[in-house]
Amino acid sequence: MKRYIFLTLTLFTSMLAKAQPEVTLPYMRNVFQASFVNPTIMPEHTFSMGISVFGQAISNGFQPKSFLNYRTDTMYVNLNSLLGDMGDKNLIYVGQNLDIFHIRVKGKSSFTWFAVRQNTTATLQYPRELFSLAIEGNKQFVGSTIDFSNLKTDITLYNEFTIGYLKDLPQWTFAGRISLLQGLANINFDPKVMQVEIDTAMYAHTATADGQLRTSGIPKNNNGDISFDNVDGQWVTNKLTGFGNKGFAISGGATYKFDERMKLSFSFTDIGFIKWKEEIQTYTLKGTTKFEGLDVLGDLLRGNDVNVDSLLQKMEDDFTRDTIAGSYTTWLNPKFNFSATYDLTRRTTLGLTFATFYNKRLYPSITLGFSQGIGRFFQLVGTASIYQRSIPNLGLGLVLKPGPLQFFVVADNLYPAIDPLVFTNANVRVGINFVFGRVNPPQGLPYR
Repeated sequence: MKRYIFLTLTLFTSMLAKAQPEVTLPYMRNVFQASFVNPTIMPEHTFSMGISVFGQAISNGFQPKSFLNYRTDTMYVNLNSLLGDMGDKNLIYVGQNLDIFHIRVKGKSSFTWFAVRQNTTATLQYPRELFSLAIEGNKQFVGSTIDFSNLKTDITLYNEFTIGYLKDLPQWTFAGRISLLQGLANINFDPKVMQVEIDTAMYAHTATADGQLRTSGIPKNNNGDISFDNVDGQWVTNKLTGFGNKGFAISGGATYKFDERMKLSFSFTDIGFIKWKEEIQTYTLKGTTKFEGLDVLGDLLRGNDVNVDSLLQKMEDDFTRDTIAGSYTTWLNPKFNFSATYDLTRRTTLGLTFATFYNKRLYPSITLGFSQGIGRFFQLVGTASIYQRSIPNLGLGLVLKPGPLQFFVVADNLYPAIDPLVFTNANVRVGINFVFGRVNPPQGLPYR
C-alpha cells in the first residue's frame, strides 16, 4: 500500500511543481543571469560573481478562480466550472532554479564564465477527460472508451556545471556554453496505452494499460521497495558527489549589430539529455482488468472518505507487473529566443521578442519590452507578453546597484500579486551579484 501511496503522490505532486522561458530577464542586460536566456547579451561589467533563485508555476488548463471564490470571507469550491477553460491536452508545471555560484571575467573583446546551478522541474500533462470523469461522473462516457494515454509526468532534479564564452566583434557577437549535468533523481511516466471502457448495460469498467514508470535516485530498502528509512547525511553526501547519472547540454546564439542602435539576436538553450544509470527501477504495468465504478478522484476533491484497497488489490491481481532495472535517457526542454532591440538613447531600450520552448509540443510567447536606466545605480524594466493562453502578462524588473553590490528582482506576470486566483502562470527571480568595472564608462548628462 505504501508503494501505491508514493506513486499517487508522485503523480499529483507534479501538479504543484515545464518551463516557459523568462521573458523579462533578457532586457536586464547589466545582470549576469540574463545570459541564462540569451547567452549573447553583451555584459555591462568586466567582472560579475553572485547567486540567484528562480521559481515558476504554469497551469494552462484552468485558473484557480475557475473553481475557487470568496464570498462573505468564506472560500467556496465549484468543481463544475473547473472544466470551462480546459483543452484536450493540458499542462501543469512547476520549476525551481538555484544559481548557486557564477563568476564571469572580461579579457580584451571576450568574456569567460563558470557557473553552478541546481534545477528542479516537474511536469504533468493531462487530458480533459480526467477531470470530467471525476467531476461529472461516468454517465457521459457510457458505451465509449476514455483515453488517458496523454497522462504523462516527469520530475527531475539535477545539478549543472557550465563553462561559457562570449566573443564580441565589430558587427557580430557570438556566445555559447557547454554544461555537464549531474542527475540526482528522476521519476518518469509515459504510457503507451491507458484506457477505460464503460459498458452500456451494467456500467462495468474495463481498464487497459501498457506503460512504464521509471525512477532513478529514489532511495530503496533491501527488498527493492521505495523507502526513505536509510536516508542520512552520508547518503546525501554520496548523492551530491557522485556522477553516476551524467548528462550534457549546449546553449548558444548570435547577435547581429544592424547599426549602433539596433540589434537582432537568436539564441537557444538547454539542448541536452541525462543518462540515468544509478538506482534504476522500472515498473512495467501491462494488462486488462474489470471493476465497478468508483469515484476515487471525485471523492478526494470533495473531501469524502475513500476506500481503495480492494480496487487496488483487484488491479494488482489482474495486471502483469514487471520490476526491472535498466538505464534510460531523458531530454531537457529546449528553448529558443528571437529578439530585436533598439536603443533610443544609451540607457533607454525598446525590444520585441519571440520565444518558445518545447515540451512534447511548442509553447510560444511574444513580448514587448522597455528598459530604462535611472542614474548610475538603478534600472527599471517593463514587459507586456502573450503566452500560456493569457493576455496581457505585465512583467517588471528592478536593479539596484549601491557600489559593487547589485540587487535585482524580476517577474514576468505581476497579476498574481494583485489577484492570486486569476493567473495561468507566475514566476519570480531574485538575486545578488558583486560587479566591478564597466565595459563602457558612465557618461553624465551634458550641461546646457
